[in-house]
Amino acid sequence: MFFQPLYAGQTFGLGQISPLTALKLTDFVHEKSGYDKLDETDAPEVYHAIMDPDVSLAYMAAAIRKAIDDYRDIAGLDITKNPGITATLYNIGDSHEHAEELRNKIRRAGRTIWPRENYYGWLVNDKMSELQDLVDPDSGEEKGKQRASLAKE
Repeated sequence: MFFQPLYAGQTFGLGQISPLTALKLTDFVHEKSGYDKLDETDAPEVYHAIMDPDVSLAYMAAAIRKAIDDYRDIAGLDITKNPGITATLYNIGDSHEHAEELRNKIRRAGRTIWPRENYYGWLVNDKMSELQDLVDPDSGEEKGKQRASLAKE
C-alpha cells in the first residue's frame, strides 16, 4: 500500500484526520483510550485508525483536547467557553503553531487577542442551541414545552 504520511491535505474518515495528525496524536490516544500506538511503518493500521469511526473518535477528541491545551499553555487563553473557536481550531489544525502565532500577537499588542472563528466555527456557534438539543435531549424537551406554551398564548 502506498503511504505518504507527510503528504499535505490528505484527510480521511469521519473526522477528516490526516495520517500525520493521527501519528502526532497516537501517544495521547494510547494513554487515554488504550488503543495501540500507531507506527508510521504500518500504513494499514494508520488508515484503519482514521477511517474506523469508533477509533477515529478518539483521535478527534485528542485533536480538540490538544487545541484547548495549546491555547491555554502557549497563548494563555481558555477557549473552552467558545465552541466556535474550538471548532475552528479543529478545522484548521496545527493548534500548536497557531497558538504560538497568537501568543506573539498578544505580546506585541500588549493586550488579550482572541482567535477568530472561521465559517465552520461561526456555524457551530450559530447552531449551538440545536447542537445542544442533540447532545442534551432534556434541554430540547424543555424548549419544546416552552414553544408549545407560547403558541397557546
